[in-house]
Amino acid sequence: MNQNTELNIFQKIFTENWHEQFIFDTIHSNILTYKNFFELVITIKNNLEKRNIKEDDYICCILNNSIELIALFFASALLKITLICIDPSRGSDEILKMTKIQKSKFYFVDEKNQNFGIPKTELFSNIFQKNNNLNITISDLKLFDHIDFERLFTITFTSGTTGIPKGVMHNLNNYLKSSLLFNKRFNFSKKNIFYHNLPLSYIGGILNLLFLPFFSESKIVLDEQFNISKIATFWENPIRYSVDTFWFTPTELSLLLKLDRGNSGIEYCKNNTIIGLVGTASLREEIKTNFENKYTLKLFESYCLSETFFITTNYPQNDLVNHTGPLLNDVKISFTNDNEILLNTPSMFLGYVGLSNDDFFDNNGFYLSGDLGKFDNDFLQILGRKKDLIIKGGMNLSPKRIEDFVIDLKTFDELTILGIEDYYMGEKIVCFYTSEKPHLGDKIKLLNNKIIEKLGVSFKIDEFIKLKSLPKTPSGKINKPALKQKYKEFKEK
Repeated sequence: MNQNTELNIFQKIFTENWHEQFIFDTIHSNILTYKNFFELVITIKNNLEKRNIKEDDYICCILNNSIELIALFFASALLKITLICIDPSRGSDEILKMTKIQKSKFYFVDEKNQNFGIPKTELFSNIFQKNNNLNITISDLKLFDHIDFERLFTITFTSGTTGIPKGVMHNLNNYLKSSLLFNKRFNFSKKNIFYHNLPLSYIGGILNLLFLPFFSESKIVLDEQFNISKIATFWENPIRYSVDTFWFTPTELSLLLKLDRGNSGIEYCKNNTIIGLVGTASLREEIKTNFENKYTLKLFESYCLSETFFITTNYPQNDLVNHTGPLLNDVKISFTNDNEILLNTPSMFLGYVGLSNDDFFDNNGFYLSGDLGKFDNDFLQILGRKKDLIIKGGMNLSPKRIEDFVIDLKTFDELTILGIEDYYMGEKIVCFYTSEKPHLGDKIKLLNNKIIEKLGVSFKIDEFIKLKSLPKTPSGKINKPALKQKYKEFKEK
């Protein structure tokens, strides 16, 4: 990919689609052409410049999905500033920790969001008040010629095994390269309409559902972030706007299988050619088979990390059950003696904020993924995790972070937190504990309320199991494999 292609791809896409529809905003029932969207981008850019924003400044966004937040990504590229993306559904303690990792010039929040205890937050709506005097023409697209694809563009957060969030740094070139490599397997085009219902604070919402469709010249149907309350109406907006390309999470798939009582989604998928992409967590064969049979659509699983972007994907005429597919072009892979996956990609992250890369790469420059896997007929199969993380509903959560928080509350004598396989959420959070106190019902309810407030709703403990003692290894550590076996035997009985 040469420099001229990189410098002009934004201008090329906007120029060739100037009067075409780009984003269907279901949140405000609005349809934007590329021209309309570019006007919004320039409005935000101008308002930020009035606030004395300068090149290489940082802006922290604690925001829900909106068309304006999408425009902010484009305005930030033009201004050569860095966006720090934080999910507002995180707990107040988690959000405060993330904001302290890198100081920002502005901290933008939505009107509905609580005060997170961050000084000098500002309502995001202040920077997209429309200027009716704007006279935007297609010639203004030359602004895109000055984009720097190599400078730091976004910081997103992933849970560390120590419980301390890590800021993952990427430049715009990473988004571009990974999107184009992935699209070589599917040939998305102007004919495709993507359904965007993942948060714009995570890679799934930014790479998978914003830049991948944009660089593919596809349309986007923007919706609020998926949650269980939306199951009953899940298919309404996709049907209304003729969506044909979805990024499902395994949790979405399992919940739709259980709770989608209507026939509208079944009929829509049966009568249309739908592409079902799957990411964020491993897809169980049982869920894949049942969903494909119910909705008459094919699911294509992929493997993608926040640090490396897309690694593999299944795709039409090249699909294998229980595997994530063959490697994308230019992606290199290796394995340690204990089957940990080592990765080298064209879209490798720039590092973690404030941390040395030496701890996360081997001597050959390959990223230590923390996942276990193997090659089987040139397809990558994920065997499990080396890292101590819980993946609940597609979210990576640190069990240590939960343990430390609960220990500080002094509710139990001894405890440990484990991720236990769950059909709907992928994994659920289970707390094994000992206690001399006979009645803990009210305290357990209060404990979970505090977890939701401080850490976020995803960290909520799903099940509490009281034991006389926790099994230990000879060295005195809690024997987690033994606990998982105990849990399995208990459930089977």
